[in-house]
Amino acid sequence: MMTVTSTLKMALVSILFFGAMTWLSSCKGDDSVDPKTQRLNELKATWKISQVVNDGNDVTSQYTGMTLTIDGLNYSTKNGGNPWPDSGTYALIESDLNTLVRNDNVEVTIDEITVNTLTLSFNYTSVNGRVDGVTGNFTFSLIK
Repeated sequence: MMTVTSTLKMALVSILFFGAMTWLSSCKGDDSVDPKTQRLNELKATWKISQVVNDGNDVTSQYTGMTLTIDGLNYSTKNGGNPWPDSGTYALIESDLNTLVRNDNVEVTIDEITVNTLTLSFNYTSVNGRVDGVTGNFTFSLIK
């Protein structure tokens, strides 16, 4: 037969156990990532061309085999043509994480970003050689 003392001990042990479990479950670290770091993580990949539009014209064939590799605040390209330098850096605009500015002062807008797709648009006016298809308003649709 249980005595009052053993009942109190069991109650006390139960309270301590549930109290400890509650305390431990509330001690989780903050797993949230700040928005800038999250955007950098979303961008980090080697992206391949899906489609390129220049001033409303499909110019995808001019960028065959193009890749854009983004890692941190650095990027590099292969077959990027005139509007994409071989490599460079960029800064994310803190107040609008859909806007980045390349080190050549080209402002690039992230029109869409998902796990497997990235759409970037920008106006490019610097000319190195011919003009058609290398200046104007560009939209680069990319996939992983």
